[in-house]
Amino acid sequence: MKYLLQIFLLFLFTMTLIAQDSENEVKKQLNKLIELSKSKNYDKAALLIAYNGEIKERVNKDSFDPTKKNELEKVKRICKKISALIDLSSKYEISNYYVDKNNPEIHIVEITFTSGTQNLVTQFSFIRNEKGFLLTNMN
Repeated sequence: MKYLLQIFLLFLFTMTLIAQDSENEVKKQLNKLIELSKSKNYDKAALLIAYNGEIKERVNKDSFDPTKKNELEKVKRICKKISALIDLSSKYEISNYYVDKNNPEIHIVEITFTSGTQNLVTQFSFIRNEKGFLLTNMN
């Protein structure tokens, strides 16, 4: 019985470390995406955003391809939305992080954008795939 408790505690500790690593990686990706959006570096930002176009085999499994004009246009729209949120805010901060209960591959970071007395909470959803964590949605 003692060994089962030790194994369980070791498992719990390991799972906590894995969850913290995932959270740190998602936040790191989000910060990179914010910086690339502000600097209008759309080519590099494309590699951090999950493809969501017409090719079903690529959806959420690949990033946008910056060499394809139509894909780069989608990336620009996303980056401009991010930049607009930042430009309209006096400050922003990560207010919450969690894993989607229905899909554990989706990790969500909430950012609170503050402008004066108004707060706007925006969710940035990232999906884990072979390329790491890629932005899949923001709302």
